[in-house]
Amino acid sequence: MIASPNQLLELQKTQIDAIQAFGSTVFQATEKLAQLNVAASRDLLQGSADAAHSLLSAKDPQDATAIAGTLAQPSAEKLASYSRSAYSIASAASAELSKIFEAQLAEGHRKLTELIDTAAKSAPAGSEQAIGLLKNSLTVASTAFDAITKAARQASETAESNIAAAVAVATDAVKTKGKKA
Repeated sequence: MIASPNQLLELQKTQIDAIQAFGSTVFQATEKLAQLNVAASRDLLQGSADAAHSLLSAKDPQDATAIAGTLAQPSAEKLASYSRSAYSIASAASAELSKIFEAQLAEGHRKLTELIDTAAKSAPAGSEQAIGLLKNSLTVASTAFDAITKAARQASETAESNIAAAVAVATDAVKTKGKKA
């Protein structure tokens, strides 16, 4: 399959580059999620302290109830914002990993096609049908993968828009309830 040591080295280099890109993407997403979690934890701690101070400053139970009612809306909005941010980070990482995977698959397809073409040149007479069958199988597999990838992208886009719509509805509900309180 591999004609020379240089081709083997090139193949290994390509694989190492892909692994490095994959690892870098995962590491960057993990780093962003960690930063998001630290910021959310810091905000939660500060918000809890502020809420405790507000509740302790209440002069009577009705005042405490009114203060407690006003504390729910910002918390729900912060949760919705956190969810959007976390989803955005995960979605961006997923898209980048898909690009890496698709590029590797395209390169593999190209190299396999080259290999079949090279094999066809040195194949014995009468093997044209077998070579044609290999090429046809490769084309069918590539077409099937493209269809699956397209369907997965559409499902992902649908899920993303549904999540965005659900977050918008929840945020609007919290805002509406906060205004009534």
